[in-house]
Amino acid sequence: MTTDLKSIGLGFDNFQDAVEAAIRTNQLAVIGEVRGGQLVQYSDASGAVINILAVEPFATYAGFDSVTRTYGNVTMVNDVLAYCEVLAPNGAVMTGVALNLAQGPLLADLDTQQWQELGVTALVDSYSLHADAASAGSEPGEISSPGAEIIAASDGSRVPDAHISFTARILDANYRHNQLTGQRFIHATVDGAFAFDVCLPDAAQLPHKDMVLTASGILTGQVTQPVGGGCGCGGSCGCGGH
Repeated sequence: MTTDLKSIGLGFDNFQDAVEAAIRTNQLAVIGEVRGGQLVQYSDASGAVINILAVEPFATYAGFDSVTRTYGNVTMVNDVLAYCEVLAPNGAVMTGVALNLAQGPLLADLDTQQWQELGVTALVDSYSLHADAASAGSEPGEISSPGAEIIAASDGSRVPDAHISFTARILDANYRHNQLTGQRFIHATVDGAFAFDVCLPDAAQLPHKDMVLTASGILTGQVTQPVGGGCGCGGSCGCGGH
């Protein structure tokens, strides 16, 4: 099973099955034009998202309609992967992360997009819950983005991706049901390195407030409210909310 799909209630063996199921709903939306093709999105009522780049190099990748918001400087590495400098309210860079960006193909040929409002979600494939930081063995706020480290170091010998590992304190958690499959998953907000959502595969135990989560998975994001007149994609990017 594709583990980042399982975290948002899409329990398919592969991405192609998920895409075909999404197409059958007739609920796909075109969010932009890319090199003569289209960037298409399926948005589930649960918040789960499937992004489909229907032009070369072709790509399908998962996402989530985050409830938290953060700000960052966004630089595209390729059509999907972005390097994001997460910003504090005073504009200082808090950390750098690599993530799969929903509107990535629409921004791929542009320079760094400064001070963008982002919704960021970790689609978790492996995790553990702890009563406190001592039992977790790491402090809330710790985060590791190997892809960001590769990008920052301009290390051409390695290929960056959106994998992430982190420790964070649970603020709130609830069960959600994916409307496409009927499958349940866990959505949470956390106090971590910055403001982001977390999606976890279904489990009998729902995390409760102040539990410490240690987890790894794929980091995803979407540009939610472009600052300073839009994201510069010629009015076709659809990144003013979708």
